[in-house]
Amino acid sequence: MAIAQSGNTPDRLWLCMADSNRTRVLSRALAKGLGMTVYLGPTMDQEGPVAMIVADDAHAARIAEARTNAAPRQRSLLVTAGTRRSGADIFLDHDADAGTVANAIDGLRAFRAHELAIPDDAAIGLGATQSLEAGEFSIQTRQQASDVAILLGRATPRPCATAVGLYVLLANAIEHGNLGFDATEKAKGLAEGNWDRKLAKRMSEPEFENRRVSLRFQRGGRILSFIIQDDGEGIDAETAEMADPSRAGYRGKGIKLAKSMGFAQVTYLGVGNTVEAAILLPQTAEDGQAARAAMAR
Repeated sequence: MAIAQSGNTPDRLWLCMADSNRTRVLSRALAKGLGMTVYLGPTMDQEGPVAMIVADDAHAARIAEARTNAAPRQRSLLVTAGTRRSGADIFLDHDADAGTVANAIDGLRAFRAHELAIPDDAAIGLGATQSLEAGEFSIQTRQQASDVAILLGRATPRPCATAVGLYVLLANAIEHGNLGFDATEKAKGLAEGNWDRKLAKRMSEPEFENRRVSLRFQRGGRILSFIIQDDGEGIDAETAEMADPSRAGYRGKGIKLAKSMGFAQVTYLGVGNTVEAAILLPQTAEDGQAARAAMAR
């Protein structure tokens, strides 16, 4: 990967996806609220290095092209219908909606910022993180969700994918569970550039101001378990939405999303406002060495 010196050039995100309503919503949302320079289209802009690239199957080859003009710690996200998951840092299923992709981009950007903020020896502090056996967190905001997701992601074999996956699950619990927004309302807020204001306004209302998302972490012999519970109304976990994750409900989409990011098992519990996501740990010494190498990256 060629690393370009960015100097004072703002970080740049290359959105390289086929024209669609989802792409148009994303482009407007990112341009208004990301804090990065966003450019569109199949041709790489040579005016500055690429910090992040978001591509679909039709433009997957552009991820490798972006590496020839990479900003430090460049990260990539591929929205794909394929089952072969290689060549990018994060993968989302092809039918992920604009809100889900936007949350994944937020999570990936936060993880990259964390990487840039720590010393080159990224293993500093990993011993303490990896020795964490259990923990419980109370979360209200997306910033808190990001901080917790990055912390726990570093305790797993795939820190980036886990951190982004946890962040998206937590953001879903905040936005859709606790605050009661649906996907259409979020897409409209993103397109209009006022999504953050809508979240803040509803979070300040008496009905919602005390709602939290709890995350319980537990390390077992060969498994890491994350239990996320929101204070929303929930639904019957035996309904069709739970049985068929391809349906439109955000909980069904959450199952598909988490599995696409390497969680071995994802299950909604009780009334549907609690999800348990699990990651399998390496079994062999060779697997463990590979996992430790991944953790240090």
